[in-house]
Formats: sequence, structure tokens, C-alpha cells
Amino acid sequence: MKNILLLFLFTVLLLSKSVQDSTKPITFHGNKYVKRSALEEVVGAHRPSPFAIWKEDIATIDSILRPKLNETFRLFYRNEGFYDANISHYIDTEGIHVVIKENRPIVIDSILIESDLDIKEEITLKKNTRFRAENFGITKKNIRKRLLSEGYCSPNLNTKAYIDLEKYTASIEIKLEKRKVCHFGDISIESSSATMSDDIILSRLNFEEGDVFDLNKIKESYDALYALEAFDQLHLDYSLNLYNKKPIKIKFKEIQKHIHTRMGIGYATDLKFQAKYHWEYKNFYGNGKKLIFDGLLSEKQKILENSFFFPYVVSIFDYHLDFENSVGYSEEQNLHDYDEKVVYERLYLSHSSSRWYNSIGLGIENREISNDQTFFLIYPFMKIVYDRRDSKLNPTEGIYFSHEMEYGLPYSPDSTTYLKYLEELRAMYTLSDVTLSAVGRIGAIKVFKNDMPESKKFFAGGAFSNRAYGYDQIGITKSATEDLINGGYTLANLSLEANFPIYKDFGGAIFSDNTMISENQGLWEFSNNVIYSAGLGLRYLTPIGPFKIDMGFNIKNKSENAIHFQVGQSF
Repeated sequence: MKNILLLFLFTVLLLSKSVQDSTKPITFHGNKYVKRSALEEVVGAHRPSPFAIWKEDIATIDSILRPKLNETFRLFYRNEGFYDANISHYIDTEGIHVVIKENRPIVIDSILIESDLDIKEEITLKKNTRFRAENFGITKKNIRKRLLSEGYCSPNLNTKAYIDLEKYTASIEIKLEKRKVCHFGDISIESSSATMSDDIILSRLNFEEGDVFDLNKIKESYDALYALEAFDQLHLDYSLNLYNKKPIKIKFKEIQKHIHTRMGIGYATDLKFQAKYHWEYKNFYGNGKKLIFDGLLSEKQKILENSFFFPYVVSIFDYHLDFENSVGYSEEQNLHDYDEKVVYERLYLSHSSSRWYNSIGLGIENREISNDQTFFLIYPFMKIVYDRRDSKLNPTEGIYFSHEMEYGLPYSPDSTTYLKYLEELRAMYTLSDVTLSAVGRIGAIKVFKNDMPESKKFFAGGAFSNRAYGYDQIGITKSATEDLINGGYTLANLSLEANFPIYKDFGGAIFSDNTMISENQGLWEFSNNVIYSAGLGLRYLTPIGPFKIDMGFNIKNKSENAIHFQVGQSF
């Protein structure tokens, strides 16, 4: 046993030494215009994580790359506009040292544009700046993309760069004749499928045969089709060009793994420790249908919900409608001065397009409140969304608007009859590396007959509202520091935020949240009692959106504060 242990340790030492011998530290000397990080990226140099503080911050490369270093960096500098750069290297006990003499760069002295389409914004090249092959390639790519986005698929485009090695100058010529506009041609679906009908596929396309060709419509159609979560592979082939018509061939492979589950245990500032369960059957018996079960258990909330989604149940004048249904049960305790149990059913028809989402439906609820009150509500509802953000996960530009409304039906003498609406507007703009965001919400309730359940009124507070308070902890605002436990009939909330980079995927934020809730009924019946809050945030960018930590406090009463954890963007 002892001999086996010694042999194991010896093998580990040999492997460790082999890894150390195969990598060498690399340093650069003499580079002025080109950053060290760019040079390291060329040869795939590796640096230890900034969190590994016990390791020295030194770049290393595989020693097998050494024979090609001079040639590799010479080609790289040529693409960066340095045609006379001298590159050499030597090696000593400290590693590989690359010695660079950049010399005089090639500078753009003229840019000639002859075009019957305004393409100034697509040209990244600028006069009296260093000529870089990458920027020249990006310019050509931008022009082609612009042409396709406006329907020009048969242009005459010539781009040339003339390099004068004696004068160290580059002359750029861009000549463009956009020619005739192209149109979408015949749309064919080539994949044979036993469970996915052509109508489902066609209902998700954002174009029809005969429309002006637009590359953005292709992208939006991809997004709509993938949103069905019914495909493992999907391809919209538009490569052919037949007499200024681009036929579209659609090929796909349906999803093979239908059942997906998620389980998690977490902690939320407002709900404390909680466990979540999600079960989903994608492409349920074909045609993109979904069957979903969700559960949440915490010391303050219990939720069990079943959802069903059926795409394209009906088409009215080529306007397709999807069917959705949600039925569930929820309990809530120790969040307000009342506890509540709710059984609900919501049925609705919806339509989604690239920018719009519209739905109309019927809700049925039975609410049992701890003060021996029971409300049985039947209400039609509607929702309209207009979304022009550049991303749903982490938007940096654009606007978003939503309108929600519901009306309590007077089905009996004891029923509550009411009208409730909520408007929301989001706006984002990025200036340099700083993203400025604003979210405004305005809501109102008018009760026509009988009492309304407290839980249907407006509350504020939480990660998506006023971050100096916990979830729904703000009732009617009496002053800048005081609010009641009762919900209000009108709501106004404005959040302003600036997000900025710190290091790599880490970012920071400063924000202001302002909330006003009134006991007055009717449209625009607001008071002047506003709770002003401010705070700081930390962000870490993940593939599913930023992970956020926000710390907010009441400006007039700093003892009123809260910390919120969140995955996903509020804007």
C-alpha cells in the first residue's frame, strides 16, 4: 500500500512538472499603440482569475507556439496598419520576451463614397486615423447588412483600400449601386413532421410572400419560432436570389427531450427561505403545445399552478390567436395585516408578433380573507404590450409600454363591480458605457358597487418597485416617511437608474425610487404624499440576465432600508 501511494505521488509530480514545462510566461516590450491585452489574445495567453490572489498575475502561453511567434505578431501588426513593424523575441529564465518596434502606421488620408443609398452610419472608417483591416471588414459587413435590411439583395458593391507604402497612407473607395428592391418569394417547409403542422410554422413568420425582403424579419421569425420551444434545429434558408425574389426554405427538427424539470432552494428578502419546483412538457402531443406545473413553498407563500398553452387555435383574417389557461391555488400569510387563500382560473386568447403582445380573457377567483370575508370575482381582462427594447434579458436601448385592464362583473347583488387599470412605460438609453433607465407606473381603481378585497388594491415596495421596502410593504402614503397598512386606489411609481461597468462582467448602479399611493378613487386622483428612496446596486452579467443586489433606503428616514436579490432586469 505504501509503495502504491509513493507511485501515485510521483506520477502527480511528473504530471505537474510536465504542465509547468509546457507553458512559459510571456511579456511584451515596446508596444505603444496596441494594448497588451490584445497581444495576449492573439496567442491565447492565459492569466489567473482575479479572485486567485495567491497566484502571480502573469500571462502564460504554450511553449509549442514559440517558433511561430514572430510571424504571428508580424501578420497581426500588418492587419493593425503597421506594415513596417519589427518583431523579435528571446527567452530567459523569466520566460518569453517579445520585443516590438511598431514604427510608422498606415493612416487613412481619403474616403471616397459613391452611393445611391445613405450609408454614412455604416462606415466605421474615419479619415486621419490608423487603417485597420478589421474596421474595413466591419464596414463592408455593415453595408451588406443595411442593404438586406432594406430589401436590396442584388446590389453592385465595390470596396477597395489602396495602400501607399511610401507615403504610409490608405485611400478608401466605396462604390454602391443598390439596384432594385427584392421581395420574399415562395415559402416552403421541407421538414416532414408527424406532429407539427405547417400552419403553426407559418403563423410565427413575420413576413409573407410578396413582402419587401427584410433581414430583421428573418431574425424576428427565428425568435418567434424558437419561443415555441419545440425545435432542436431550425433553419430559414434565404440564400437563393431568383430575379429579385428570395424564396424561403424552412427546415427543422423537433425537440427530442420533451420533459424538463427544475428544482431550487433560495432566499428572498421578502419571502425568506423558499423552495421552487417547475415541470414542463414541451411540444405536448405536437404543434408546440405546452403543459406546465409550478410550485412554490415558503413560510409566507404557497403556490401551486397548472398552465396549458395551445398555439394557433384560430385565425381571424390571418390574425392568429393562441389559447392559454392557468388554474391554481395560493396562500399568503404574514405579508400584510390579513392572510389570504385564493383559488383562480384564467382563460385567454393571445397574439404575439415581433413588437406586440395582445391578450383578452376571463378570470375567475375565490378569495378567502382571514377577517372572515369571502369574495367571488368574475372579470374580463386585457393586456397590450409594445416592446421596442434591443434585448429582453438585458436591454440597453429602446422603450416598452404595457396597458392592463380588468372589469369586475355585476353577476349578483353581492358581487364587487370595479374597473382597474395599470399603465407602465420603460425607457433605456446607453451613453458610452453607462445605461440610463426609467420605469413609470400609473394605476387606478374605481369601485362601483360593494367592497373590494384588500389584496386587489395597490401596494408598493420590493425589487420591482420601491427598493427601500420589502415586497408590498407600502400602503397608502401619508407623508415622505409614513404609510398605512391599507392598499390604495391610485398608484404612481417612478424609478430612475444608471448602470455602469466596473470590471469585466461586474457592474454597479445608482438608483432612485419614488412612490405615491392614494386612497382617492377614480382616474388621476393622486395625492402629493411621495416616499423618496435611493440606493446602490451591484450587478454580475449571466447568460440569463444580470444577477442583481440592490440596497435601498428612504431619503427622509434612512432607518427604513432593505436589500434585494434578483436575477433578471427590471427594465
